[in-house]
Amino acid sequence: DGTDCTAEYTRGAEGALALCQQHGITAAILKDGSPSCGSTRIYDGTHTGTKIPGMGLAARLLSDNGITLYSEVDLPADVKE
Repeated sequence: DGTDCTAEYTRGAEGALALCQQHGITAAILKDGSPSCGSTRIYDGTHTGTKIPGMGLAARLLSDNGITLYSEVDLPADVKE
């Protein structure tokens, strides 16, 4: 509906980073394509299902703070087992 949810996404990303730091988490599995969690692809915002290269807000914040990111489709073979 065009509502700007940036503040909510930012709060969520900051909360996720705080938990990672608090618990010594060094890697995260995030949802591919999510506007917040996409680590290599995100939806383009047109609500057509189109994905474009890019990082979501939480993914960028976690990555910038040293958290290794994986999407659920790009997990290393030893993690999938």
